[in-house]
Amino acid sequence: MSLTVTNLLRLLRVQREDENVFKGWSPVEGAKRIYGGQMLAQSIMAMGQTVRDSHLLHSMQGYFLQPGDVTREITFEVRRVREGRNFSTRLLLAFQDGTPIFSGAASFQAPEGEHERFAPMPPVASPQDMESEEAFYASERHLLENCRSHIPLIMSLFERRSELWRSWLNPGARPPVNGIWCRLRAPCGDDPLLCQALMAYISDLDLMNTAMRPRGYGSLDKSTRAASLDHAMWFHAPAQPDRWFYYDLNGPCATNNRGLGCGALYQDGRLISTAVQEGLLRTRSPDSFSR
Repeated sequence: MSLTVTNLLRLLRVQREDENVFKGWSPVEGAKRIYGGQMLAQSIMAMGQTVRDSHLLHSMQGYFLQPGDVTREITFEVRRVREGRNFSTRLLLAFQDGTPIFSGAASFQAPEGEHERFAPMPPVASPQDMESEEAFYASERHLLENCRSHIPLIMSLFERRSELWRSWLNPGARPPVNGIWCRLRAPCGDDPLLCQALMAYISDLDLMNTAMRPRGYGSLDKSTRAASLDHAMWFHAPAQPDRWFYYDLNGPCATNNRGLGCGALYQDGRLISTAVQEGLLRTRSPDSFSR
């Protein structure tokens, strides 16, 4: 599968096999493990297809149970645990060859009430005034040639700009803060559920990396192994991933090789979503890592 936005949108629209069962696949280029953001996004799409159109996603959470294999089909099984007039709740398990690799839950609500309040975006430079990901990493791009990483996938799908880029290999210790302008490289339409799935997709990449910045390891450091453990997300207002949005990140704590990352996503100057994730970062010998 070519790493294009068109293929990403096709990949996220999981195939319905039964009333509550869906099938999904992964791009096989790059990393052997399924990208966590893909699991989040496909799970949102599966759960959302079992909910009436008037109920919109407002929160979801998930646990990454086992590393998924990009070469194998994914089965998503949805359980309808609440079907209320105003709220619907869904549980989900994702399997590969009968083994659970991800568990998720989501809540959907029919719009109600007139009061609205959104935290304003922090004062930052415009995306045009920040350095692009491609420009900053031009001298390190060769590191991706023989490296199984999700980085090339994200770079092909999203344009991103920041003042806080750091080396993939030897960044040194940095404060646990980050901020990135992002937008999808091609139009995605205005389906609310798909747009939310895309926001979940991109939100996964930088949360744990931000929390672990004080440890000083780069994303492509071969002496480390990292894994997302869990992810929660709240959706406050409609989002359009193919227009610029700002991802403001910080990592308030780290302990027992785990780091907690918190992110706020802003578009048109207002808060549209909040994401929180805990991840694991171990230094290890090549054969000693297990979750």
